[in-house]
Amino acid sequence: MIEERRKAYLEAMGYDVWVARPPPPEPGSLVISSGKGSVLLICDQPAACATKLSGDIARAFGQDPVWAWPAGDDDQVSEQLEDAVGDRLLTDVVVFGEDLARGLFRGAPPALLASAKLTVTSGMEELEVLGAAKRQLWALIREFRQTTVAVSS
Repeated sequence: MIEERRKAYLEAMGYDVWVARPPPPEPGSLVISSGKGSVLLICDQPAACATKLSGDIARAFGQDPVWAWPAGDDDQVSEQLEDAVGDRLLTDVVVFGEDLARGLFRGAPPALLASAKLTVTSGMEELEVLGAAKRQLWALIREFRQTTVAVSS
């Protein structure tokens, strides 16, 4: 008997039907966009990657950064953070938000992740409103651009 038909019969007879839910994604599991740069920018949700601020951040890095966010229960395509760093030859990972970083790494984030330097900065919501948080981020980007120019020279 087809599973959907069986479920319909049980429901018609008044039985509660329980359906197995897919397992939640593992910590560190991300949905990764199709950028081509060597920088991975991780925010807490997909909408944060599509704001005016996120566009300014991408332009400030001077390349096409790769955006990512934690995989949800409904996301079919996800990748582990460490695998993404290795597969995409990423050199820098920036996590927007302390809480997000702790959730991704189940505790304190490391300074290096495979071959990439890992930096945790203020969350996107804080960057929208706090001048000090923006100054800290722009200093980080300036440092990144200076080291990138120095390495490529």
